[in-house]
Parts: sequence; C-alpha cells; structure tokens
Amino acid sequence: MRWQRCLLTAGLLAAWCVRGAVARAEEVPNCRHVERANLIRCATGASVARRAAGAAIEAAEGRTMTTDPWFPSAPSLGLSGARRTAAGEGAWNWSATLGVELNLAGERGARRRAFSAEKEAETRRAAGLERQIAVEAFRSYFELIAAREASRLARELEAASKGVWDAASAAAARGALPGVEADLAEVAYLRVVQRRIGAEHDERRAHGELASMLGFAGADAVSVDGALVPLAVAVQARAEGARETPEAAAFEADARAFAARADAQRRSRVPNPTVSVFAERDGFYENVLGLGLSMPLPLPEPLGRMRQGEITESEALARRAKLLAAQTRRRTRSDLLAALASYDAAREAVALFTAERLGRARATIEHLAADVATARISARDAVILETPLFELLAAAVSARRELCVASAEVVWAAGLDFGGAR
Repeated sequence: MRWQRCLLTAGLLAAWCVRGAVARAEEVPNCRHVERANLIRCATGASVARRAAGAAIEAAEGRTMTTDPWFPSAPSLGLSGARRTAAGEGAWNWSATLGVELNLAGERGARRRAFSAEKEAETRRAAGLERQIAVEAFRSYFELIAAREASRLARELEAASKGVWDAASAAAARGALPGVEADLAEVAYLRVVQRRIGAEHDERRAHGELASMLGFAGADAVSVDGALVPLAVAVQARAEGARETPEAAAFEADARAFAARADAQRRSRVPNPTVSVFAERDGFYENVLGLGLSMPLPLPEPLGRMRQGEITESEALARRAKLLAAQTRRRTRSDLLAALASYDAAREAVALFTAERLGRARATIEHLAADVATARISARDAVILETPLFELLAAAVSARRELCVASAEVVWAAGLDFGGAR
C-alpha cells in the first residue's frame, strides 16, 4: 500500500505543478505573435522604465506605511536601584518609570496626506509613461507594416521592370529596337533593384526596433501581423478636445504633497509632550506612585530649530508644481493642435490616392512588358512611364503610413484611450 500512497502523492504534486504552470502561462501574455490587439500590453510589459515606475510606486507606498504607528517614538522604560543606609539601618530603594511621547498637533495626519499625494503622483507618472510607451509602440508598429508593404511593392515593381528589360533585350536582339534602349531598360531595372534592397533593409530595421521594444534579442523571435489602417478613435479628438493628461495630474499631486509636507513641518514646531507614570520605593520602605509630564521648550530661530527654511522650500516647490501643471496643459493643447494638423494633412494626402488611380497605375505597369514585346511602345517610353508610376504607388504607401502615425499622435495628445483603438 505504501507504493500506492507514494504514487498518489506524486500524481497530486504533478497536477499542482501543471496547474501552477498553466496559471502562470495565462498571466503572462504571449508576445511572440504581435498584432494590434496585444501590442500595448506586450510593449508595456516588456518596458524596463515601466517596471522602474512600479518600484517608485512601491517606494511611495512604503513611505505611507511609516505613518501607521500611533506614537512618534517608542515608549521608554527607566529602571534604577540604590542602597540607603542611615543610623545603622539599611534599605534597598528602586524606581521604575514608563513614559510615552504624544503627538497632539496632527503632524502624523499631515505627513500621511503628503505621502499619499506622492504615491498618487508616482501612479500618474506611471500612467503617463504607459501612454508614451503606447504611442512609441504604435509608431514602430506602423513603421514596420508600412516597410513591409513598401518591400512587397518593390518586389512587384522589380518583377515588372525585369519584364520590360527582358522584352527590350529580346527586341534589340531581333533588331526591332536599338540596343541603347535595352541598355536604358537595364539601368532602370537596376534602380528598381536598389529600391527593393533599400525597402527590405528598412523592413528589417523596423522589425528589429519593434522586437527590441518588446524585449526580444532578435527580430526572428517575434512575428507581427496587421494592416496599415489608422486608429479609428482619433476622429473623437476634435470633438472632445484635450483631456487631463497624467503628466499634469502628477504635477497637481506633487503640489498637494508639498503643501501637506509644509503643513506637517509647521505642526512639528508644536512640542510633543511626554506623559509618564512612575513607581518607586524611597526612604525606608516608603512606596510612591505618581504621574509626570515633560515638554521640550522651543526656541526661536536662530537659537532653536523652527523649520522655517524647510517650510519655505516646500511652499515654493508646491507653487512650482502648480506652474508646471499649467505649462503641461498648455503644451498638451499645442501638441493636440499640431497632431490634428498633421492628421488632416495626411487624410487629404491619402484621399489623393484613390483605388481607381492606383489600379490603373498597377495595370499599366503590368502591361508595360507586353507592350514593349509587341512593339506598341518603345523601351524608352516604357522606362519613362514606369518611374512616375512607381513613385505614385510608393507615395500611396508613405501617405498611409503618415496617416496611421498621425492618428496615434492624435490619440496620445488628446488623452484618449489606446485600448479602445482596435
């Protein structure tokens, strides 16, 4: 029976371990496959700066915990003993005193308000940092998607340009075209190849930057899916205007913290009394019980310490935090106006590249090789035509990229929720 009990115990232990592993797997998001839905969560979870902000919040929580004790200092216990001898008689004398310091001016509550405001400020800064991480993640994400589309377009254009060169070379071999036109088609093809190499380089660079932001050592460790579509929530920014940003709220919390700190420093100038109770045996077996009260005597500065310098500093820092909050709000409004201007310009640019125009350009490029082969147009005319058509298709991808990045900037500047921007 012993081996059965051992087997049952091992089975229960294995089940518990598997359950714990599954729970941990559910808590940790899968960020090796990134798309728009989990981009912010993965970028925030991989950010070292965000973890550092979390440590700052924990530190502020620790400072708040220092105000939990009721008494400003630990009670003090004093013991003494002596031997009394007089007229040939002797007795042992002893005394015991228990004293506790009391804070009657409310310094503990003021310090607690100051530390709570500091914790709120750190929490707000962490929220602002998360938004900054989100907009940077979307920039890198859209850069990668755009670079991927540009690379794919460059490969398509390279194939079309290769077809024109082949057709021109064949016609020149038959004597239907001058050889210089075949050379011109070859030069145009090489320029397209250079563009394709540059586009693929941009794609690898953008992929590496996004993978590094997500905490991966190499771009091969993460796959990215998505389309070059702007954030739909950006259209709400114009109607709602700029919301209160976490950065401004953090400065307001700083102002409250410094004001509460100044209040605590004023209250600390009130002396704390110490109440004590004592019992002693004095004389020859005389028992004494009593109460005591002691209080420090504050002296005016510069003879004593009245914390006037600390109070002045805290009040000045509170005013400074208020001014920085106002400056942050002003800068937020300016950033929103600039982001909306870029967003409107990008929308107008995207509207120029209609599906009909892009379709005609693609169809013309695809037929260039056949037209050269059938002598409908010369190779020189094909090279002249393909360059602006290539530029048109590439400009369409660039315009969509600018619109997507501008939409992320608008969401960030307006204080809108990135989580609803799916």
